[in-house]
Amino acid sequence: MEFIMNKIMSIDKDAESYRTGIEEMLREKQEELENIIKHMNLSWQEESKNIKKDISNKKIGEAKCRAETIGKEKEEELNDINIKYQSNKLEIVDEVFNIIINSL
Repeated sequence: MEFIMNKIMSIDKDAESYRTGIEEMLREKQEELENIIKHMNLSWQEESKNIKKDISNKKIGEAKCRAETIGKEKEEELNDINIKYQSNKLEIVDEVFNIIINSL
């Protein structure tokens, strides 16, 4: 009878030791997974910032290029207007002068 009691106590002790080992292993795995998740979140945040920065830089570059194109177009239009004015300046002055003289 004592042998059976000792055997039961030995099995119970082994089961308790096994359960404790499993719990410890589960805690370690839980911490490991939490660390992996933290690392993935930080990595995702950094990647997200980089993507936003790249998109922003691309859009800014496109906007600058478009602004330069518009500026050149407007400068050409202004030059065309100025050339037309210079070629017609004497006629315009004569017309305005005649209008003023005739209205008096």
